[in-house]
Amino acid sequence: MPSRRSVLAAAVPAAILGGGVRAQRPGEERHFLIGSGPIGGTYFPIAGLISAVISNPPGGRPCEAGGNCGIPGLVAEALATQGSVENLRRLGEGALDSALAQADIGAAAYRGDDLFSGRAMPLLRSIANLFTESVHVVVRRGTGLESVADLRGRTVSMGERESGTLPVARTLMAAYGLGRRDIDAVYLSPQAASARLREGAIDAFVMVAGEPAPLLVALARQSPVDLLPVSTPVAERLRRERPWIGTTTVGAEHYDGIDARQTITVAAHWLTSAAVDGDTVHGNLRALFHPSNRARLDRGHPSAAAIRLETAIDGLAVPLHEGAQRFYRERGVLKD
Repeated sequence: MPSRRSVLAAAVPAAILGGGVRAQRPGEERHFLIGSGPIGGTYFPIAGLISAVISNPPGGRPCEAGGNCGIPGLVAEALATQGSVENLRRLGEGALDSALAQADIGAAAYRGDDLFSGRAMPLLRSIANLFTESVHVVVRRGTGLESVADLRGRTVSMGERESGTLPVARTLMAAYGLGRRDIDAVYLSPQAASARLREGAIDAFVMVAGEPAPLLVALARQSPVDLLPVSTPVAERLRRERPWIGTTTVGAEHYDGIDARQTITVAAHWLTSAAVDGDTVHGNLRALFHPSNRARLDRGHPSAAAIRLETAIDGLAVPLHEGAQRFYRERGVLKD
């Protein structure tokens, strides 16, 4: 017997590629699948939180009575994945209704560049800009590693092969003159990389995550680790070359024993297909930004506190979905 997840995945392609989500009958349950990221990263808990606030299962209390404020009958679910690249691949295949992805990966998929060369996704659409993620280059303390340049000849986990971390990690290494032959690259999930670093089996790992990343919080409490900084000249050069890159300082308050470190950032976006019904996208945004859900976002995860209506269309890498355009015009965020 097929699993519930496989049944859901098989049912979604018609919605994404065949003209959109059909209108459901009163009292009918409808599922909405959101691609997230690996457990231990930021995307998985954020997608789970978004799923919770946009869901409105049949039989629940109405919004005005303290119930969920999502589309009646909608049940959203977060699916753990390797990250941005896998999410957009699955979205293009019709196995997801929407997905979280880095801005640079979304832009590449929409245009058919880089990892998506020859596989452009012209139907890719934006729902919202969510929050900014920091690039963490994690090493063990006491190893003499003080700069990304010091990773030459070392074993470094660059992220999983279908993650958004991998292209960012390669970009950062290249900015320090490190090509694919200059490091011993391995491709691990954040959880696996954390364990291998504690064991001394790898020298460093790259993780793109909102601050503070729960996995790194736990790692810093268990082991003496540090973050390698991204120097100002390198960060500024990357910003000029790639407008989707920003800069930030990872605060010393986030991780035990780690001083403040400058690094680069990328934005996380919520994406979907143009074929998904506009009323579904509109209704999901109405629920996400409903005043009753503000407290849930603020206390649900540190990065979720950055999900704000006033920044929801900032820096979008692909066009807005029709339903999102309608919502943001109604709320005065998008001007004609």
